[in-house]
Amino acid sequence: MSDKRLARRVELRLTFKNVDVPEDINRHLLSAAYTDEEEDSTDDFQIEYDDRENNLLGTWVEIKPTIIKSKKQVEKKVEKESVVNYVVQRGDTLWAIASKYLGDSTKYPQIAQENNIMNPNLIYPGQVFKITTGGTATSTAVEKEETETVETVEMVIKPRLVSAVLVQKNWNDTGKDVTLDIGTFEIDSVDMSGPPDKVTVKGTSIPYTSTLRMEKKSKAWENYTLKGIGEEIAGKNGMKLMYEAKENPAYKRKEQVQTSDIKFLQTLCHAAGMALKVTTMMIVIYDAAEYDRKPAIRTFRKGSSDVISYKMGTSMTDTAYTSCHVSYSDPDSKETIEYTYTPDSKAGTGQTLEVNEKVRSTAEAQQLAKKRLREKNTQEYTASLTVVGDVSLVAGVTVKLKGWQQFDRKYKVTQAKHTLLNGYTVDLSLKQVLEGY
Repeated sequence: MSDKRLARRVELRLTFKNVDVPEDINRHLLSAAYTDEEEDSTDDFQIEYDDRENNLLGTWVEIKPTIIKSKKQVEKKVEKESVVNYVVQRGDTLWAIASKYLGDSTKYPQIAQENNIMNPNLIYPGQVFKITTGGTATSTAVEKEETETVETVEMVIKPRLVSAVLVQKNWNDTGKDVTLDIGTFEIDSVDMSGPPDKVTVKGTSIPYTSTLRMEKKSKAWENYTLKGIGEEIAGKNGMKLMYEAKENPAYKRKEQVQTSDIKFLQTLCHAAGMALKVTTMMIVIYDAAEYDRKPAIRTFRKGSSDVISYKMGTSMTDTAYTSCHVSYSDPDSKETIEYTYTPDSKAGTGQTLEVNEKVRSTAEAQQLAKKRLREKNTQEYTASLTVVGDVSLVAGVTVKLKGWQQFDRKYKVTQAKHTLLNGYTVDLSLKQVLEGY
């Protein structure tokens, strides 16, 4: 709660983890920006602060690995071996190198340990790795008197994280505060410019070094559902899955061929007509149509003081279809399944969208036709607004426009960029909501 006698104001609360911040950054903050994406793209966050006294950059940008020492009794067995000196090429990963030289991609930690690589996800072209091949070196814990006690040292690099909460204090002159939990981001760059000195810290919701994004995998997924695949991928990457959809497509077999987990999951979601959003801690899969049916949280009127600027647009290319025709011929049974979906509306150009994708029944064809028609037709009307700051404006919510003639309709927020710079504003990217299907 805030004192309602005080002026409305915005407060940014920052919490750093695994970062040695020299002092309270907020007192020197110049600007902050948070971009919230509805799906596919990663969210990002950045702050800029004044360092004209040259004492805030400090050592907090350095990567400091944590050293973990432990003792264990081991029995060692070493067979004849050979050593290969390998020069890293562009596009290489330890996973692929281990597969080639050790015969098993899961043995990449052996290469990392042998070459003192602190972060297995960060290797660079030109590096030379010593790889022991041709034999095996095993280390197995046992309970025998003749075993020796050895000390092992492991260097662990903990991600540098920043969490942010945006608070609108006494925003409606009632003394009540409203907040936007921006989330947690991994810091991926720190830049300085000047004079006077300014430092910019940038973070991303999915780090570029993350195996979720970078590591290409091959796997046959048999007898899985979309939710089940999402749960397994999330669990392996230390994340949680939030599944918000009534439908849960089932697959007898899906092939993931040299594709990252996030790209594979995106492909499945698009095919199923689902939306996918990924943050540092969570994977979210949801039915976009269900979100579209929720009530609009705001109505923006032309000429209102809340609207700082606007831009509207229409596109008649590959949009505004009147109906969708799905047709699929099974190569084994030679059976053809067809369905044409036409909404209860006279809107459209008369064109029919043709879709040839695998379906197992007429009911599946009907659902697919609705989803593909929605995907195309939502792009007919789009808009962008810059409005006075409001923490309730996040990606996925719906709003309405009034006073813009043919653009007066319901829209979904596909991107919301919250900016603190001489005030608080939000840049909104919108696409129309198709009601009724």
